[in-house]
Parts: sequence; C-alpha cells; structure tokens
Amino acid sequence: MPISGKMYAWGERAKYVPEEAGVYALYNKDRVLVYVGGSANLRETFTNYLETNFSGDPRKLETKYYRRESTSNWEEKAKELLGEYNKEHEELPKLTTHSEPLKKEVARDWGFYFYQDVNKSLFEAAFNLEEFWEKVKKVPVASLEFHQKRGDFARWIRDVFKETQLAERIEKIHSTGEDLRRDLLNATRNPEIAECPKCGTQNSPFKTWKMAGKPTKAGEKLQLTIGLYKCSNCKKTFRKAIEKEKIK
Repeated sequence: MPISGKMYAWGERAKYVPEEAGVYALYNKDRVLVYVGGSANLRETFTNYLETNFSGDPRKLETKYYRRESTSNWEEKAKELLGEYNKEHEELPKLTTHSEPLKKEVARDWGFYFYQDVNKSLFEAAFNLEEFWEKVKKVPVASLEFHQKRGDFARWIRDVFKETQLAERIEKIHSTGEDLRRDLLNATRNPEIAECPKCGTQNSPFKTWKMAGKPTKAGEKLQLTIGLYKCSNCKKTFRKAIEKEKIK
C-alpha cells in the first residue's frame, strides 16, 4: 500500500486537510488504488478537486476514498511511492498517468514508424512511449497530422501497450499544426505537470479554471483549461494552458 495510515471518505471535509505539502493516494468505491499524486499545498489541491470535480480528469473521477501523508519533498516521495507499487504489482495504478512515459520496450515489428504520407517513410521509429514522446517533439507536423487523422497513434498505444486511457485522450485531439504537437505531448505525459520557467522544477497546479480562448482561423470557438502553479523550489508563480477543446 503506497501510503499507510487512515483511509478517509472523499467529500467536502477534504477541504480541511492541513495546508501543507504532501503526497496522496486516491481509491475507487472498491478501495482499489487509482491515482498517486503530490502537491505543494494539499488543502488547495483538494479544494480545487472538489470545486471542479477533478476538472473532468478520468483518472480521478472514480475517487471515493483517499489517504494522505505530509512531506516537504513531495515530488520525490510521489515517484518513490509509484516505484514501490510498480515493484510489488509489476504495474502502475491502472488510472495513474505517471509524469514520465512508460519505458517498456517492444519488438521492432511492433514499433511505431513515422510516415509523411503513404509510402513516404521518415525513417524515424519509437519502441516505447518515452521514445514516442521524443519523436513527437521533432518529426514534421505533416507527419503528426497524417497519423492523427488516420487514428494511428491511439491504435498503436491501445493495441501494443494496452493503455486505454491514454489512447482515449489522444483520440479526442482534433487540433492541427503545432497545436497538435503540443496536445500530443501533453496527452502522452501528465498534462497537469508543468516545468517552472525559472528553475525547471516540475509542479502540479494548485488551482485550475476554464476560460474562453481565441477562436481558430476557421472561426471555431475554443475553451481553455488554465492551471495556476507555484514552484515548490524557487516559489515562482506561473500559469499554463493545460487543455484546449473546441466548443459549440
């Protein structure tokens, strides 16, 4: 069990956890672990979860119970807990998306080979999700648009790695150009995790909200999910657009 101690029922009382840094574990109605996370301020994070219903995050919506543990070194502690769980169960909690992609290697026949178009190979390939993330950062946008339109990315992730949640997130992406690249990168890693622009430390948001974004060139309306962050290392406050979705 990642976090020992009392298991609490999820609800309004979660707003009154100590206002301190720590790690937490979320459980479904069967008390099965579904998510492990950390925060520089547990009260702000839990309050935000309650007020936004987890911002619709499918990894957390099944939450009925939780455990928590105070620690100033919450980022390293969260990684340590996930490592312990993975060692014991030989997998991560089913709904947890770790901030680093899976490194499970697949045979060359099952790798993802990037193309610019039909019969136009880029001679670039990925054999695990970390390599996939790195390739998405650098291959031409035309290749990303070609594969996304055909559903190749989601199909490969679902069929080869059995990562259904990740595949579903990628299927919902309908952006193009560099927006597509950004959305694929965010979907493959935890989209809430943001790197501090000052010191590079990765952080989770202590507050999120939705707002209208600029319409696309085609006149489509956009809704943005914005995250507000406070770096646990240098204390810099910054914002990040976590999600961009089309609305009617």
